[in-house]
Amino acid sequence: MLNNKLTAGLLAIGFAAIIALSTGQPAAAQARDLSQVTPAQIEQIKKLPRAQQEAIARQFGVDLDTLMNAQSGNRGASNQADNSLVGQRQESTQQLEDTRPLRELSPDELAERLAANDRDLQPYGYDLFKGAPSTFAPVNNAPVPADYELGIGDEIFVQFYGKENRSINAVVDREGRLVIDNLGPMQVAGLSYSEVKAMIRSRAKERLIGIDVAVSMGELRSMQIFVVGEAYKPGAYTVSSLTTLSQALFVSGGVSDIASLRDIQLKRDGETVVHFDLYDLLINGDASSDALLRPGDVVFIPTRGDLVSIVGEVLRPALYEIKADETLNDVLAMAGGLLPNAYRDSVRVQRYARGNRAIETVNISERGGDYALRGGDVVTIQSMAEETVDSVMVVGAAVRPGLYEWRNGMRIKDVLRSVDSALLPVTDLNYGLVVHSAPDRRNISISQFDVGLAVNGVAAENLELQPRDQIVLFSRYESAEAEASQLSAWLKTESEIQREQRDKVLRQYRRQYLQNLIDDKSRTAAIFNNDNEEALGELSTELTNLFDTRNVEERRDDYYAKFSRRNLLQPILYKLRNQFTASGELALIFVEGEVRYPGVYPLAANGGISDAVAAAGGLKESAYLARSEITRTDVIRGEAVTDYLQFSLEQALAGQADMPLQGRDRLHVLSIPQWQNIIQVRLEGEVRFPGTYAIRRGETLGDVIKRAGGLTDYAFPRGAVFTRTDLREAERKRLQELSQQLRREIASNSITDSGNTIAYSEMNQLLRDLTNIEAVGRLIIDLNGIMAANTDRADIQLKDGDRLYIPTVQNTVSIIGEVQLASSYQYDANITLEDYIERAGGTRQKADEERVYVVKADGSVMVPERSSWFSARATQIEPGDTIIVPLDTQYVSSIETWSTVTQIMYQVGVALAAISGL
Repeated sequence: MLNNKLTAGLLAIGFAAIIALSTGQPAAAQARDLSQVTPAQIEQIKKLPRAQQEAIARQFGVDLDTLMNAQSGNRGASNQADNSLVGQRQESTQQLEDTRPLRELSPDELAERLAANDRDLQPYGYDLFKGAPSTFAPVNNAPVPADYELGIGDEIFVQFYGKENRSINAVVDREGRLVIDNLGPMQVAGLSYSEVKAMIRSRAKERLIGIDVAVSMGELRSMQIFVVGEAYKPGAYTVSSLTTLSQALFVSGGVSDIASLRDIQLKRDGETVVHFDLYDLLINGDASSDALLRPGDVVFIPTRGDLVSIVGEVLRPALYEIKADETLNDVLAMAGGLLPNAYRDSVRVQRYARGNRAIETVNISERGGDYALRGGDVVTIQSMAEETVDSVMVVGAAVRPGLYEWRNGMRIKDVLRSVDSALLPVTDLNYGLVVHSAPDRRNISISQFDVGLAVNGVAAENLELQPRDQIVLFSRYESAEAEASQLSAWLKTESEIQREQRDKVLRQYRRQYLQNLIDDKSRTAAIFNNDNEEALGELSTELTNLFDTRNVEERRDDYYAKFSRRNLLQPILYKLRNQFTASGELALIFVEGEVRYPGVYPLAANGGISDAVAAAGGLKESAYLARSEITRTDVIRGEAVTDYLQFSLEQALAGQADMPLQGRDRLHVLSIPQWQNIIQVRLEGEVRFPGTYAIRRGETLGDVIKRAGGLTDYAFPRGAVFTRTDLREAERKRLQELSQQLRREIASNSITDSGNTIAYSEMNQLLRDLTNIEAVGRLIIDLNGIMAANTDRADIQLKDGDRLYIPTVQNTVSIIGEVQLASSYQYDANITLEDYIERAGGTRQKADEERVYVVKADGSVMVPERSSWFSARATQIEPGDTIIVPLDTQYVSSIETWSTVTQIMYQVGVALAAISGL
């Protein structure tokens, strides 16, 4: 035992020294570099005890398993082949994908890029060899089949157990014999593995008493084969005796780009013994032709045969190699079969015929796919039409819009079962459309129905449906705000069905909002192109609220309601406008006047006046039922003739005298004579009964004040403020026009006046402030004159939205502007304008003493006489007046426009301040 250990230690030291001498480096420096280790040295290491084997492995810096497997790689190839194991292919730099953006490509490169896109279809099966493993070890650890034929160099491992325990590794020698101690030599070359095991067991039983044996294969013999033809690296290879055709392909690095995968040949003794179709293995998993190789075998890879291209609706589009007798069915099977949406009735085949590119169409539903293909054919499997046949669609204000199966005899109620389960709370139950498509789908026709009656099963309204019909349901509201209010009330319900309906509607509203946001390109450009953080913050808040169902009541937008007539009718009207005939027929009608939603509507088949009124949302309260009018234009002998048809709207709606309509008719619903909507005015301040009053048309301000009980004892009529809505709007427009005019003048002066030193940003801010001034819409009135009993002054005829504010008695005078201390003072009839200015500390250095003016309590402006206002009491100051000392704009150098702007700011802004102080 001591001698064995000493021998093993000396062998380990000697082995490390041999490696160091052969490489010129210490053994420790050879970590993970096992290329210098020969198979004979590995065999010696394997005979050492395990502890010594691990010590030698540590010398190389690897584990024992890696060291033991090193011999497999070193045996793999002969001197004629590459010593390294199979690895990935090195693609040339020209084959690397060009990922540069299109704008960086030259015209030639761009053309090449586009052409490359057309060549994206790749031959099938070749990618199998593009990522071959770099540690290919085909069969060293593989199980050995029972019919394996032993030959010279195979190793048999025999384990004796029983009375004696020992193991022996025996190698078949050059004479084909296996020599095992105590069993004698046995001729085993040419015998199968199972026969050899039976022979060894039989010998053991005959010659060894009390000892049994276990037989297994050790190291397999190596053999030399040749891989030639279109291999990636053709040559002679030393491989294991269990190597098959497919493994030989991997050992040689695979096949070239022009190799055939359909006819890989195994040649033995000058004859072809196997034809291996690699498609059988790749597509069907059939390895029956993947034969075991023998020493001296030649694996020949010919060039590929004819290729056909399969594109379109197949599972695996690619280029496929075909044999002479293969048909379209065979190639479709190679491509994995057709996808469900493949159109079988028209398969397009492009092929070369008589020197030209020809196209043939094959109906594989009829021919069964027995169409013979040729090399170069391009088979295109097109998809079926996206439109669903034998179906009807529900569009608009429904709980579950979308496609439904059509059945013979199907009616509207079969789709819309009930109001509660099928319709939204906002659905208009009086108006719905069924859009019928012609067989050629070019033209449409319209049928109108009463939604509520149809859902309840009324036969006249429960229309029969045809394939491809669309049921269009509308909202009762045109504005998103009104519709959202209805939905907000609906949100308060808590049943499971209603919650599901609510969530669906909210998702629809979110999608509509996002689509509107995408369409509003000016807003998105302002946000993202200019890095507008404030606008981006506003958008973020909107989106947060949009997806927060708790704030649904607060979400409003300026767009029409999702299911409004305006939104849902647009595609229908567009289609109808583009399908009128040469005779001038156009299935559109115009409804105007006292209806809820005037506009253009499709003319339903046999549509009458009642249908037109229902389409327009019904009548307003102001509609005149005794008489209405239709304007009709007919084309007679090539000329348009207009006629006016009058009828009783009440009788038409009652069904007693309903009149059928025709295209281009214009229905005008008249208003009740002297009809007016409610006009409201508001009285505030010192009246006995302030509040909002409803008045009749033509009523005056004096009449309303009398209805309010007159003025109180503390009223200050001279300071009354009367505002009007239309005056406020007119004033706002004038301010905008003035701002634009000043902007043009400032820009012109900036170009022509070289002495201008005012920054454009400052002038722009000034004009922006001017535009932001709130319009008042005040009308100067003489309330005392209106209230006087014996006055010939004209009273004011009131309008809707008028407002009168009567302040409490004022006994003060205010002074503002360029004075030392702007304030208010107790009124004193003996104090002049000059005295009030002196009480305010006098004027400042920049004050314009020549342009002092007074805003009277009633809102009028009075300019003192310039000749004597400092020397006499030419200007009478009264309670509630405001004295304004403006800025001397001439004091500010370099721009004359400041004068005009400052005047406006003082006259408008200060007047507002004076009014607010009343």
